[in-house]
Amino acid sequence: MARLPTVKALTLRPPWAWAVIYGGKDIENRRWRTSYRGPLLIHAGKSADEDGSEALLWTMADPAAFGQPRAAWRARGAIIGLVFLADILSDSSSRWAVPGWYHWALEFPWPIDPPVPARGRQGLWTPPIAAVQEVAAFL
Repeated sequence: MARLPTVKALTLRPPWAWAVIYGGKDIENRRWRTSYRGPLLIHAGKSADEDGSEALLWTMADPAAFGQPRAAWRARGAIIGLVFLADILSDSSSRWAVPGWYHWALEFPWPIDPPVPARGRQGLWTPPIAAVQEVAAFL
């Protein structure tokens, strides 16, 4: 039996989870750092960010993203993709970077469609092995 690699997950409020996987969002802004680098499952949280972020997203996202699967846009409480957490910077030049925050550099977004239902958590978390195995089927 093949051994699955260590993988962590990060819950993002919709629509930001979608933006990471489909919209070209290459930076996740956080107030904290981690020593973890490697595969990172992107989990769409149950509650959406309702503070006008959707309008901002439409002005910043890659226009090619708008034809992407709508299941990921509507997903709540599910893993919608995988990225690689390459580095954590304090001075990224990405248009997604917020000054004064840590910039988590995300690379190689890989969609998981249909989304894999999972319970999210705050911070970096270790997903259940069943969810990792289901995601691995997409890779």
